[in-house]
Amino acid sequence: MDFEVSEELKMIVDTVAEFRRREMQPLEANFLKAGELPIPEREALEAKARDKGLWALEVPEEDGGAGLGLLPCALINAELAKCAIPFAFGGTPEPLLNFATPEQREKYYFPVIRGERRSCYAFTEPDAGSDVQGIKTRAVRDGDDWVLNGTKIYITDAHRADHAFVFAVTEPGKGAKGGISCFIVDYDAPGFKLGKRIRTMGDDRDPYELILDDCRVPAENLLGPLGYAFTLGDDQLTHGRVVLASVCLGLAARSIEIATDWARQRKTFGRLIGEYGAIQNFLADSSVELQAAEGLVLKAAWMHDNGKKIRTEAHAAKLYATEMAQRVTDRCIQVLGGIGYTLDSPVQSMWRHARVKRIGHGTTEINRWMIARAMLREQN
Repeated sequence: MDFEVSEELKMIVDTVAEFRRREMQPLEANFLKAGELPIPEREALEAKARDKGLWALEVPEEDGGAGLGLLPCALINAELAKCAIPFAFGGTPEPLLNFATPEQREKYYFPVIRGERRSCYAFTEPDAGSDVQGIKTRAVRDGDDWVLNGTKIYITDAHRADHAFVFAVTEPGKGAKGGISCFIVDYDAPGFKLGKRIRTMGDDRDPYELILDDCRVPAENLLGPLGYAFTLGDDQLTHGRVVLASVCLGLAARSIEIATDWARQRKTFGRLIGEYGAIQNFLADSSVELQAAEGLVLKAAWMHDNGKKIRTEAHAAKLYATEMAQRVTDRCIQVLGGIGYTLDSPVQSMWRHARVKRIGHGTTEINRWMIARAMLREQN
């Protein structure tokens, strides 16, 4: 494995770092107090990113994107996450659209790249998160349409989307392999409704509920093979686990930086707190754990870019990086003391960002289970 960063990639990451410092950091203080970034300000950030060429980064060059792999994007995500404002460069369609028909690509894929449309990923239900077998949303064929009934919850960015990728049971009894299909559901489809905003302990980007009540979807909006959406979704989740893990690198890195700076200047009982062994242990342990997480994340991303299967590696990266970010941000709040608990501190916000990442894209427990299953299947 070669993690050496090319000069070209260094320039891209430097550009991202400059974007974060100039465009995002000035908004952070107000964001921390308000708990969210107004949509007009978010759209302005996205417009500036587009102007700087920081758009459609993972899209192949022949389709109008930058053609970057997962490793470069992991480094970019980590850099952006050093600001408490959750933000990602747009223009990259959901990986699910790799399975789209030519007609679907024209209607959904390319408009996302151009910034004309947005999507959301609607998998989770009240009784189905990590357990795909629990999906109850039902899709029944009716002439040239499919009719969908069900409710999806915890759907990120649903309030800004134009269409949703909805997973539904099409063959009851067949389970994950053969019984679940994916449909592209336009927001103006009959019977589709954006439900309530679900308030959370995290800053910004609260998820939403989606309601499908006899929602009619054209047959041509079936994405991929009938009954095999679990395979499509699993590929998406594998990719997403590495993306999510890379964000945790940035959360931890910024928190360590803030705590270290504080330890250099804060005095108690006539001494800098950085001189106390307990504080030094907090900082040293955090630094080492961050480096270990970087190794797992970059390994998984490098393997992906070199055409290797990364199912287990993605589980490992997601498991360790999310748990690491939770421990590190918590330690850093402890180093900061009372000031770390105030809304003025980016670290308290990052602690809450890290907390949800131990749940999404497979909980910590599910990741451990999947890693162990892979180990037990191995033959000598």
